[in-house]
Order: sequence, then structure tokens, then C-alpha cells
Amino acid sequence: MKYNYSNPNFLKHLTASFDYQLSDKFSKIAVTAEYRKLFTNNRQINLRFFGGTFLYNDARNNDYFSFALDRPTDYLFDYNYYGRSQGSGLFSQQIIVAEGGFKSQLQPEYANEWITTINASTNIWKWIYAYGDVGIVKNRHENGKLLYDSGIRMSLVQDYFELFLPVYSNLGWEVAQENYDEKIRFIVSLDIGTIIKLFTRRWY
Repeated sequence: MKYNYSNPNFLKHLTASFDYQLSDKFSKIAVTAEYRKLFTNNRQINLRFFGGTFLYNDARNNDYFSFALDRPTDYLFDYNYYGRSQGSGLFSQQIIVAEGGFKSQLQPEYANEWITTINASTNIWKWIYAYGDVGIVKNRHENGKLLYDSGIRMSLVQDYFELFLPVYSNLGWEVAQENYDEKIRFIVSLDIGTIIKLFTRRWY
């Protein structure tokens, strides 16, 4: 069961959702809220909150149904993954900002009890943004862990084609670490319906 609210105003964009899932193995609820504000000097601020908790979870030995920090398993097939089951390679770097919404791949990457995160970004120059994420991941029989990341977001076409370049996180200075190219995340929409929406939406 899911309830969505949307007020896609150009200057003040607000969306929110409440999600309740029930099965024989688990029951969980989640709340998401996203706010964007465009100022007269063309500066934009983006804020997103996600909070989710299990009411009960008999599948906690398997993270397939757990809340994800950066890449949901998508067992309901809600998201358009191009490499749905890939754990390495280019398509494994695709990101869909859902659930935890982190861009760096940190541990623990799943929460089988509860999770709460805040994602924020603001533009530095035109389509170049600075982003930061912070959150707490709580697993059963473990203390909650505070996680954070930050970096540069290149929003070439917002929500359709974006690159995320991690800079600093719980892992330290990611830009100085080996195989940095594998840490870069991206958003890309190749779906025909999505592309049509891009060219038919109202432009300002």
C-alpha cells in the first residue's frame, strides 16, 4: 500500500510518499520526502529525507528485503535498472535515488531493522552541484552505524542524465583511492516513455 503526494512547482518542488508492505516474512513502513527550491539568483537547494523501519522481519538473514543504503534490490520491480543483478561492471554503478539514496558504496549497505537518511545538494556553478548524505543504519543485534558521504554531482539533465563523483566519506578521501572510476555513479534514462516525457514537459 502506497500513498504519494506531489506538488511539482518550478520554484518550490515538494513530493512525499508513505509506503506499507506486508508479507508472511516481514512487514515494514517507509516515509520519503523531497524538497527543491530555486532562488531568484538561480541557486537551487535539494533536500531529501528517508526513514524506514520493520514492524517484524523473519527474513533478516537475507538482505533481499532489507532497506538499502545506496542500491535497492528492487524485488517489486519498481525501478528501471539496466544491470539489475550485476555486482560489478558499468551497469552496477547505475544509481536510482531511492531508499537510503547514498552515492558511495559503504558498509553496512543494508538495514534489516531500521534506517534513516538525509540527502542534500546545492549548485556550485550552473549544472555542477556539491552533494552530501548522512544517515544511520541499524541492523538486529548491532549498534546503529552513522554513515556519510560527499562529492560532486554533475546534473547535465536533472533526473535523466547525471554523474556523481565521490570525494570524501567513511572510506576517507575516495578521490585518492585505487580504481576511482569504479566509484563513479550515474543516472541515465533510456526508456522511451521517459525520454518522451523529457521532451514534452514544460520548459522555463
